[in-house]
Amino acid sequence: MNEKNSIGLGYYLFVLRRQWMTILGMAVIGLVAMGGYVALVPGKILASTVVNVNVIVADPFNPSRPASGLLDAATESKLASSYVVAANAARALDNTETAVQLRDGVSVTTGLNATIVTISYASTTADRARSGADALAKSYIDYRQSQAEATKKKMIGNLEDQLGTLNKSLATTQAADKSALNTRISNVEFQINQLTAIDTTGGSVISPAAQNPVTTQPQPSLLLVSGLLVGMVLGIILAFILNSLARRVRDGHDVDIAGAGPVVMALDSPNGSLPPQGKELAAYRSLRERLLAATGNDIGVLTVIDETIAWAASDVGQGLAVVLAQSGHDVDLVLMGTSASKQMQLRGQLKLAPSVVDAEEDSAVMVSALIPRLRVIYPLGTDGAADTDDFVTDDVRRRVDERLPGVTTILVLPPKAAASSRLAAARLAQSALLVAQHRRTRIAVLSERAQELADVDTPLHGVVLVRATRESGAGARATSAAHSKADPQPVSR
Repeated sequence: MNEKNSIGLGYYLFVLRRQWMTILGMAVIGLVAMGGYVALVPGKILASTVVNVNVIVADPFNPSRPASGLLDAATESKLASSYVVAANAARALDNTETAVQLRDGVSVTTGLNATIVTISYASTTADRARSGADALAKSYIDYRQSQAEATKKKMIGNLEDQLGTLNKSLATTQAADKSALNTRISNVEFQINQLTAIDTTGGSVISPAAQNPVTTQPQPSLLLVSGLLVGMVLGIILAFILNSLARRVRDGHDVDIAGAGPVVMALDSPNGSLPPQGKELAAYRSLRERLLAATGNDIGVLTVIDETIAWAASDVGQGLAVVLAQSGHDVDLVLMGTSASKQMQLRGQLKLAPSVVDAEEDSAVMVSALIPRLRVIYPLGTDGAADTDDFVTDDVRRRVDERLPGVTTILVLPPKAAASSRLAAARLAQSALLVAQHRRTRIAVLSERAQELADVDTPLHGVVLVRATRESGAGARATSAAHSKADPQPVSR
């Protein structure tokens, strides 16, 4: 694999640029799919109630440790979202929201290094969400208070039992031991007094749900953006998969992969004409100069192998021959396997007439009154056994062998030519061109043709890439009709 095919940032950008329609299509699909989900599946309305939790301590005014340091955030979160709290809240709401619904829709967040707990509830409407959040907050506060009061009552009860026992012992104890018992009784009474003074309030609501804004969960805009991004990611993945599975020629990168050389000319026009005109004329002239520079101003014999997939063969060889002849080169254009309708079409386009000099040859030789330096040669067909090849006949070989110095011979094979014909035409030529069709010609076919040329040591200039829907005969019918009544005199070379 050459440097152009090596994996790098440039390659990834190239694939993304080539497959941009795939990426865009998947992004649109993701956006539409998520839009449908948003439309069909209603979002939840989220309301929040803010609670200041009362941390229950024996001495709330002791500054040695802040109240937030005594609060276990994980425990409080679990407690606020527990089934017991949800069940009590459901009873407070007269079961308009069940305990299961309340527990499924509740979410709890605790402030960092603070005693603030935010209890949120998601429901189908804003009113139900606010009612649920407030009910859960109140149930959470009440539950904390009831638990604290139960614990306080139990501890005080235990101390009172101890105090009763000590008082009974004091009545039966001798005077010498009463001092120690009185001390113990005083300690127990002090503990009872401390417990009695403890504030067991669970907390207080500092911001009810009605005072806080409601939000939609999940947010439609966030969902749409997520759908778009997911679609783009899937599109990028699909782009690389499709690029690796591509089997048809799309651009110069595929031509390089096939080892068929560069794209020496691209014909993007939907209609072709002979002689070439406009942008196509400029493209043919550029190709002509490339070929002349590569061959030292003497192209000699050039084989054009057509690998287009269309109703008719391309006209690349004809266009190149016309442009070469227009620049003062003597050109013999040998068209092998050309249909009778195509021959009639070319006759009108180039004002062709039979050659008097070559009237007795084994080929139909036509000369152009429009471009005097151009001859068009149609080798006569054989029965397949009386000649060396179906297309590269003995007459074609003889014309190549007897080619005069300075004359350029262009051998044009049709797409249906067999491998033996391609090899024979390539072996007779000094160089070759391949014609491929955008998104129709297979990369593997170009690779095979390049290998065939290498097998017979015929240099390959590169590939001419033509548009898939290009009609080589378009624009020619008018020219043919205009000249069908004309009968130009034969021109001899």
